[in-house]
Amino acid sequence: MSLAMLHVIAWAAAGSTAPRSASRVAQSRSTAASPPLIDIAPLVRSYENGDELDADTVARIRDACSDWGFFLIKGHGVPEELVERFYEQKRLFFALDKPTKARIHRTQDNSKGWYDNELTKNKVDWKEGFDIGAQDGDLDGVGLDGFNQWPDEGFGVPDFEPTCRAYYAETHRVALVLLAAMAQGLGMPADHFAGAFDRHTSYLRLNYYPVCPQPDEHQCIGPHTDAGALTVLSQSPVKSLQVLNGGEWYDVAPVEGTFVINTGDVMQVWSNGLYKAPVHRVIAQRDKVRYSSPYFLNPNYDCDYEPIPSCVTDERPARYRPINWGKFRMARFAGDYADVGAETQIQTSRFAERYLPRRVLLLKSSTRGDGTRATQYSWGRTCAQSGAWPMRAHTLGMHFKAAASAGEA
Repeated sequence: MSLAMLHVIAWAAAGSTAPRSASRVAQSRSTAASPPLIDIAPLVRSYENGDELDADTVARIRDACSDWGFFLIKGHGVPEELVERFYEQKRLFFALDKPTKARIHRTQDNSKGWYDNELTKNKVDWKEGFDIGAQDGDLDGVGLDGFNQWPDEGFGVPDFEPTCRAYYAETHRVALVLLAAMAQGLGMPADHFAGAFDRHTSYLRLNYYPVCPQPDEHQCIGPHTDAGALTVLSQSPVKSLQVLNGGEWYDVAPVEGTFVINTGDVMQVWSNGLYKAPVHRVIAQRDKVRYSSPYFLNPNYDCDYEPIPSCVTDERPARYRPINWGKFRMARFAGDYADVGAETQIQTSRFAERYLPRRVLLLKSSTRGDGTRATQYSWGRTCAQSGAWPMRAHTLGMHFKAAASAGEA
């Protein structure tokens, strides 16, 4: 006999006790006209040797996360030869005809694969993309938001998969170094966040931005923030990326041999707003093709994140409720794939919100007789002032199976 359970994905109302700490993390103010370039070689050495993290580099990263949420890094140790091979494989893949690429198209049931119809803020982006991600830390796993699809031998790109796997591993290594620095910059031990990533759900995105005949009427990617903890981005030498700071848009120009780093929504919540998840966008180009590849460092599906003790004081109380990453991620993916209303953002979890969100993600799980678990997600609506659950749900059609012993998705 199956056991059906309905879980309403909404966060606890204000009033729960938040951790307190006497320590405060100062924020500096930027006077620069663009995000800073930071040499992280001393940080990488200290991290890989198991020493105390290089304090000067930690301080520079802390200030960049507070001022911009964006910075560039050099001295990261990623072989330039690997980056070049990766970009060559990316060009070969996107040069394939669309019917061929569509054989591994991303779907509502699987967030991994090729696509040319992604939405940002519910508007179609002027780009093609290909997503590769880990499920519980495993590139070969099956998880909450799908599984990887690789080109087979019929695609004619035999080096694509091994090159992408090697590049993924290198960007993940860099991301963990930066994660440690960000933790220490907030007054916590360097390994404070490590447990949230031992079964991480990070993914690598390959972006192709074709020329746009009417760049004033389109954007490659509209204004948005990144959902995860931090992003490690490489980009081809075409200036299109911009970050919003102080109400103005600033170019983030490509610099050879560097990666662009930005903090995401998860880090903003952990830092209680001391580190900001910056709004950024990609401008369309009339006569230039652009490629980029962000690596999104995302926590475990079951990670519940909230402001950490060092960032909560009597003067600066917690600004966010606890948020579950798996549920938040599914809501964001739904907005990437189809127009389901307002894009899911961390602001819906602010204590300042008086009422429950009008749109919530519902999760219905059932255990079949053969021991497998089926999970269905759907959008439901709340009555904003009474908190009652109304009447209809818009099915997203996301069904996944997992061993019953794995517990709730």
